[in-house]
Amino acid sequence: MGVQQGRVVREVLHRTVEQISSFVEVRSMKPRLLPMSLFLSLARRRATKQLMDDIVHYYPNQAERLKGIAEGAGIDLSWLFFAQSMELLVTVGPSIFRVPACTSLGFTQQRTRTTETIIAKNFDYPNHFSPLHLTCHTKPVGAYQTLGCTMAPLPGMIDGMNEYGLTVTQNLAYAIDEPTYFAPNSLALQEMLETCKTTDEAVTFITHAKRAGNHLLMIADADDNIKTVEISHNYAAVRSPIDGQIINTNHYHTPEMQQHEVPHNAIFTGNVPKEFLGTRVHESSEQRFKRAQELLNNEAFVDEPVIATLLSDHGKDNKPSNLTLCQHGEYNSTLRSVIFYPKRRSLKVLYGNPCQSTFSEFSFS
Repeated sequence: MGVQQGRVVREVLHRTVEQISSFVEVRSMKPRLLPMSLFLSLARRRATKQLMDDIVHYYPNQAERLKGIAEGAGIDLSWLFFAQSMELLVTVGPSIFRVPACTSLGFTQQRTRTTETIIAKNFDYPNHFSPLHLTCHTKPVGAYQTLGCTMAPLPGMIDGMNEYGLTVTQNLAYAIDEPTYFAPNSLALQEMLETCKTTDEAVTFITHAKRAGNHLLMIADADDNIKTVEISHNYAAVRSPIDGQIINTNHYHTPEMQQHEVPHNAIFTGNVPKEFLGTRVHESSEQRFKRAQELLNNEAFVDEPVIATLLSDHGKDNKPSNLTLCQHGEYNSTLRSVIFYPKRRSLKVLYGNPCQSTFSEFSFS
């Protein structure tokens, strides 16, 4: 599977390697007097040393897939470990990586017009990562098929489902504890989808997994069981829908996880894009959560058109920004939207802003 993925994304990975020295995230990490070529060489070596042992030990199948991507793409494996390390920097690195990202929505059967579970998400991320997006269907030997959204250099899943309808979305959170393990959470999510059938199984798996990452995970299955798992590197707590719906942005709601969270009066300072400098870390998350609640309060039942409208929302004043559900920013924007139907075993994906694009449907054959 890795070799096949590597062949498909070969061109985009080589182009990314050629352009990576211009990425603001990379330039922000490099010491001022160190040549970029030397910095990248040292960073690749450090990432390989830091991540390899945990990935190989705890996720051997995903480690093999990672090697396959490198082989299929004709790229040195150290570049892919560097890519995995950048996933970790979202939650353990400098503040430039810790920007508002993603809104997930979950609805039980009682809340939808079609009386079926629906999960939806806007994926918000730095604009220059948009060429790396990938919708991928995998058929691992001796494990469950998966279908969902990831990025070209990653063997792991960001938002996806498996052949039994088990579904997961992942939102960034802001915790303060340091990682014990260095396997990216996307690898754990891929392993979870390959081995679990139900939400309860998945919750047990992810809360005990050896992984790094601060996230809000929305997990649902074909039997209408939806849970949010709030995780940091070392802690986890679970919450359930209220009145048939659940909303995840980027702040924790459980008392257990709030004690491990960046304070809600914290301000973005230092090396961050100018559109975030001086703003509260949780401001976008709180405003998007409140806006989603307001819109949903006006709907007795939801369906795909209602959800698509909500994902495309630009606020009461119709002024898109990094504070709106459909984000538009110079650095960070909504790059992908997805709607999952666990019982149907199908999903709909669009790339770009949902206010400007249309969905394409994928399902298990």
